[in-house]
Amino acid sequence: MRIGELASKSGVPTSTIRFYEQKGLMPKVPRRASGYRIYDNDALDRLQLIKFSQSLGFSLDELPKLIDSEGGCDHEQLMNRLIQKRAETATLIEQLQTQQLHLSILIDKLEDTWKQEQCLPQSELANILNQTKYQ
Repeated sequence: MRIGELASKSGVPTSTIRFYEQKGLMPKVPRRASGYRIYDNDALDRLQLIKFSQSLGFSLDELPKLIDSEGGCDHEQLMNRLIQKRAETATLIEQLQTQQLHLSILIDKLEDTWKQEQCLPQSELANILNQTKYQ
C-alpha cells in the first residue's frame, strides 16, 4: 500500500508517518522504480503500536529505547518501564483527586459566601490557595 492508504488505514497523517521514519520509529521503506514507497501490513502494525504506546503515556523519544527497528523488545526493560509508568499514573491520579477535592472545597466555600451576598475575604482565599498550592 502507498503512504496515503497507510495513513487512511492507520488514522495517522502522511506527514506524521514521514516524521516517524525520520526519527527511526518506522523502518525506512525503499522507493520502487515508480518512485513510490510500498508499505506492508507490518508498517500498519507498527503505527498502531506507536499510537497505543502514546495512549499509555510513552513519549516518542522513549519508544526507540523500548522497541527495536524490527519490532522486538527487551522484555525486562519494557516490563520495568511499564511498572514505572503505572506508578507515575497512580501519582498523577492521586494529584488530580486532591486537586478535585480542593476545587470542591473552594466551590462550596464560594457558594456559601455568595449566598450571603458577601465576597470571600482575601485572607481566606489566600489561605485556601496556600493550602492547595503545594499538594
